[in-house]
Amino acid sequence: MKKTTLKAIFALAAVIALLSNCGGPKTTGAGGGESGTTAVTTRAAARAAAATPTAPAEEPDTAWYNEQDEEFWLSKAGQLAGLAQLVNRGNRFAGKTIKLTANLDISGYTKGAAFNEGKGWIPIGIGFNMFKGAFDGGGKVIRGLSIHDATLFSAGLFGRIEGGSVKNLGLTDVNITSGGRTGAVTAILGNGSVEQCYSTGNIKGKAFVGGLVGHVDKKSRVARSYSSATVTGENYVGGVVGDADGGSTVTLTYYSGEEVKGNEAVGGVAGGAIGRGSSVTNSYSTGKIACGSNCGGVIGKVLDGATVTNTYATGEVSGRTRVGGIAGQVQGAVTGSVAINLSVKAEGKGYAGRVTGQSDGKGGSSGNLAFTGIRNSAGNTDWPANRDDKNKYGADINAAQISNDGTIGGRFTEEKGWTTMRGMLPGFGGGVRVPEHMR
Repeated sequence: MKKTTLKAIFALAAVIALLSNCGGPKTTGAGGGESGTTAVTTRAAARAAAATPTAPAEEPDTAWYNEQDEEFWLSKAGQLAGLAQLVNRGNRFAGKTIKLTANLDISGYTKGAAFNEGKGWIPIGIGFNMFKGAFDGGGKVIRGLSIHDATLFSAGLFGRIEGGSVKNLGLTDVNITSGGRTGAVTAILGNGSVEQCYSTGNIKGKAFVGGLVGHVDKKSRVARSYSSATVTGENYVGGVVGDADGGSTVTLTYYSGEEVKGNEAVGGVAGGAIGRGSSVTNSYSTGKIACGSNCGGVIGKVLDGATVTNTYATGEVSGRTRVGGIAGQVQGAVTGSVAINLSVKAEGKGYAGRVTGQSDGKGGSSGNLAFTGIRNSAGNTDWPANRDDKNKYGADINAAQISNDGTIGGRFTEEKGWTTMRGMLPGFGGGVRVPEHMR
């Protein structure tokens, strides 16, 4: 994708949010992080939600569907609910395309409403019923996705996508609490793709919870997307995706929400990457990360030969053990990444490192840097004097060197999809404001 297109998707998200008053990303500058399409706070989201009345639930409408057609245009909430009804009755839409032609408010399908016994939105694709088509959001916004069902194990706008795709879609004021795999766009993505999408709100589940996608598997791809939602779960919890497994890739993504929190395998971009061919590349996180064990500013676990390349994180990271500025536990490779965190802290004698919390040293990790001002568990910057283990601590880099030309020593360049500006951190569609702890 050309650089101009990449800039356009992030700019479009900001414009739509402002015009629709839907509590979407608030722009305070160019790019991501504290500037650009981020800076969404819980208080601001609450004000926006209170200012926008809840739309009444529309009855599911399937009259638009004709088996002979291959393309369908949806402009009403009831038609979207009808799509869920069709898919959940066994119509997988393989080879067919759904296009959204208007912003939709689906807040009427919410907790306490008459619809679905008060449990909220019914995902598109549940159980063995999966969506195999192409869903093109057309740059539109769906506001008010709400699910509150502890018995639901695939919660999102879509429950399960297999061999299908979603692109060009914003989801704002998301409010999900479920019992399993959870993501604003989809809970499960297999052999498919999610591109040019974003989400805001609050997302909570158990295992495999992400701001956009819960479980990513079977050589799937999540790209050119971001989330500023607050994400909470138990295991494999990430700001963008819960995990990337089976040769799946997460690239050109970022997390700019307030916090990602969980028990085990928690990261700003992904809870984990598992298996050879699985990767997180050219991505960053500015949010706070908190966990019990295995948490990192970018990713919680890197297992079985997975790779993390050209990433950075600026938020504070804390947990009991195996805590890292970039990754918590590494049995794979972390390369070309930069820890710019406010702090990296583990409890007691728990493992903590500026770049990784604990690494087996066999995956070929190399070329990683760490900001000299990262605070440790004691609240100072006195990391071990002998920092020969570059996997764990990274090579020193100071604030001036980090923001000098916007590429952080040539690691984050336009050729790799980044936007760079002197005096700022690299971003997408614009530079990212240097965090307060570096000034």
